[in-house]
Amino acid sequence: MKGKCPKCKAVFEIKPGLSLIHLGPWRLTKCPTCGKSSMMNNFVNDPITYPPEDVAKPEAPPMSVEELERKRLEDSKYEQRED
Repeated sequence: MKGKCPKCKAVFEIKPGLSLIHLGPWRLTKCPTCGKSSMMNNFVNDPITYPPEDVAKPEAPPMSVEELERKRLEDSKYEQRED
């Protein structure tokens, strides 16, 4: 099911489930984009606009020498020792 927010016009996927407040295809839903709750139509044919796909994931900052050494020591706990 898809819903379209009447306030910000974002179209998003609605998780199926029991809704206590509904009237036919309309049900009380909170918009993930603007955070407003309103009665939204569950059956929308518009393409999904939320979450945006073009948002780039932030890259992890480079680790310092101390952090690399700490990670190496942490990972060495799980290595098998050859005696």
